Amino acid sequence: MYKKLLFTLCLGFVSANAQISISSSHMPSIGDTIRYSEASAGSFDFKQTGTNYSWNFTALGINRQDIYQYKSLINTPYAQQIISGLPFGAIGYKVADSIGGGGFSFKDIYNFYEKTSNVWRAVGTGLTIPLGTTTLKTGGVHSDKDEIYAFPLNYNDSDFSTFKVTTPLGISFLNVGSFMQQGTRSNKVEGWGTISTPYASNISCIKVRSVIEEIDSLKVSIPGQTPISVGFPLNRVEYKWLSQTEKIPMLEVIGTEIAGIFTPTSIRYRDNYRVPTPSPFGPRANFTVDKTKGKTLIDSFKFTNTTFPNFGNTYEWTITPSAGVKYVKNTSRTSANPQVVFNNVGKYTVTLKATNIAGYRDTTFTDMIDITASTSLNHVIKNDETLFYPNPSQNNIQFYDINLINSNYQILTMDGKVIQNGIIASDLSIQLSDLNTGNYIIIIKNNQVLIPSIIHKY
Repeated sequence: MYKKLLFTLCLGFVSANAQISISSSHMPSIGDTIRYSEASAGSFDFKQTGTNYSWNFTALGINRQDIYQYKSLINTPYAQQIISGLPFGAIGYKVADSIGGGGFSFKDIYNFYEKTSNVWRAVGTGLTIPLGTTTLKTGGVHSDKDEIYAFPLNYNDSDFSTFKVTTPLGISFLNVGSFMQQGTRSNKVEGWGTISTPYASNISCIKVRSVIEEIDSLKVSIPGQTPISVGFPLNRVEYKWLSQTEKIPMLEVIGTEIAGIFTPTSIRYRDNYRVPTPSPFGPRANFTVDKTKGKTLIDSFKFTNTTFPNFGNTYEWTITPSAGVKYVKNTSRTSANPQVVFNNVGKYTVTLKATNIAGYRDTTFTDMIDITASTSLNHVIKNDETLFYPNPSQNNIQFYDINLINSNYQILTMDGKVIQNGIIASDLSIQLSDLNTGNYIIIIKNNQVLIPSIIHKY
C-alpha cells in the first residue's frame, strides 16, 4: 500500500510546458518487447540532478543486450499454474533464467505487474523448482502490493509504500517451504530535464530516486533433512530516468549507498540492437572440463571455471550446436561451474563469457567435446538425474537403483490427483498400461525422502 505526497513547485522562470508528466499510458503493456543494453559503471556520477538538467551518458559502453518481454499469464511458463488472486490482465515479465544453486535453485523467475490509471505495481511471482528429474511450478500473490509508481508522476512528487509476497516452494501435495519478500519503497521525483545515452539524445525526462529496504526470508523443510530458515537484507537505491517516448526507463541504475557514496551494481539503458565488444579490463575468462569424449545421454561433463579474478563476476556459457544440450545437477548456462549431458552425436564448441563491473571477455574452445552414440539401450538416459527408463514409455518403466525396492510410490496427474499407488517390487518395474497418454508425476518415498519425477506416457 502507498501514500502519495504531492508538492507543487511554482517558479516564475520555469515554463509550465517544460516539465513532462508520466502516466500509466507510458508504462509497458502485454505484448511489448523492448531491447536494452547493460553497461559498466565507468566514472559517471549518477546522483547528479536538478531542474531543467541535461544528463549526458552518451559514453556508456555495452557489455550485453537483452529484451524486456511483457506477457500475459497464459504465455508464461505458468499458464497452467493457478495463481489465485492475480488481477485480470496481469502482465508477466521474466526477471531471471535462474537464481541460487545447489539444493535451493529456482528457474524461470517471473514477476507479475498490474497497470491502472493510478499505479504501476508488482502483484505476484512465479518460479520453477528443479527436483531431481522433474520440476514444480509455483507462484505467489502479494498480500501487500508493491507500488512502483503512483500516477501521475511529476517533478517533486514523493510517495511511500510497503510490500509483501510469499511464494510457496511447491504445490499442495509437495511443499517444502516458502520464500518471502517484504519491505518498504520510498520514491522521490528529484529532477527533470533531458537525457542523452548511446540510444538517443536530448530526450525529455524526469528522474526518480527510489530507496528500497527489503528482507528476503527462505524457509525449507525437506523430509529427512534438518529444516532451514534464513533471512537476508536486500537494501538498494534505484535511479530511473523516465520519458514519454519509451516504456522502460531511458536509463536505470541500481546500487547501494553508504555514507552518501553510491556504488552501482546494475546499469541498463534503452537501446537498439548493437554488437557488444570485449573490454581489455574485463575478467580473463577460462575453464577446464573433466573429459572431452563421451556417450549420448550417459556421460555428464563437469566444467570448472578458472576465470581470473574469480569474484564479482557473472557468467554465460554458449555450447554450439545447442540442440540436445542439457544442464543437469541444478546448473544452467549462467552457472559458474555447470554440468552438462549431450543428447545428440557430434562435436561441440564451448564458449565462456565472464563479465564484471570493468566489462567482459570470453574464451572459446572449438570442437572441445566429442559425443558418440550409446551402444546399449539399457544405458540410454542413465545419468545422475534419471531414475528410470524408458521415458517416454508405453507399458512400463524400469528403475536403476536396487535401493528403491519396497519403496512406496504414487502416480499423480499434473494437477495433483493420485491415480495409482503401490510398492516397487524386486524386479524394479511399474506397469503403466492403465494410464492414458499424457504426462504424470511419480513420487517415490524412500527412507522418508520424497523423490519426484515426470513420466511421459504414450
